[in-house]
Amino acid sequence: MFNVSVDNKEFKVAENLSIRDFSKKYFNNNKIVAAKINGNLKDLSDNISENCKLSFITVNQIEGLEILRHSCAHLLGHALKQIHPEVKMVIGPVINNGFYYDVLTEKPISESELPEIEKLMRKLSKKNYNIVREVVGRDRAIQVFKDREEDYKLKLIDDIPNDETIAIYHHEEYIDMCRGPHLVNTNLLKHFKLMKVSGSYWRGDSKNQSLQRIYGTAWDTEKSLSDHLKKL
Repeated sequence: MFNVSVDNKEFKVAENLSIRDFSKKYFNNNKIVAAKINGNLKDLSDNISENCKLSFITVNQIEGLEILRHSCAHLLGHALKQIHPEVKMVIGPVINNGFYYDVLTEKPISESELPEIEKLMRKLSKKNYNIVREVVGRDRAIQVFKDREEDYKLKLIDDIPNDETIAIYHHEEYIDMCRGPHLVNTNLLKHFKLMKVSGSYWRGDSKNQSLQRIYGTAWDTEKSLSDHLKKL
């Protein structure tokens, strides 16, 4: 058993209990999207494996919104690979009020395609599929992305220090690599919009391969999304 402290309340927790199961058992708050254990960010799918202080992150907090937006970037990748299987995924970070994904494609993606991509994103999100985190070794990560012909993910693996954890996230047939944390399910990915397409470069260097960057915004409520779009 582990001793877990949440807001000065003490809980006895069985070994191998996930943070998600712990939160459901004692708190039942569907806005919880991640947690911190002794100050370290964790996916809800992670197990509680030590005596600790635990704090929850909800989707209406800044850190929670960032997690939602990061998962929405993965949802964009999922949809994009279904429409354009040949696209090479590069990086998809969170930015102020949203996210983007850099991709390499022989045929440029136009802004006129964004409504189609967004429509598929909504269709996928409504399936409420689980986003599954898998910690893998370097050899396994390399094999996964070799099989998927994701050249830039392989370049990113080369940059990861040997002592750093490598995690891949499964979105049904789509696989991405990320430090996380991420949502454990797509059921909170409802209020988003793809905004524009622009050019970019690998590692931000104009001497490197030119890429395309797809921008999006994502929020925890429809009102927050609407208010944001009205300000633009």
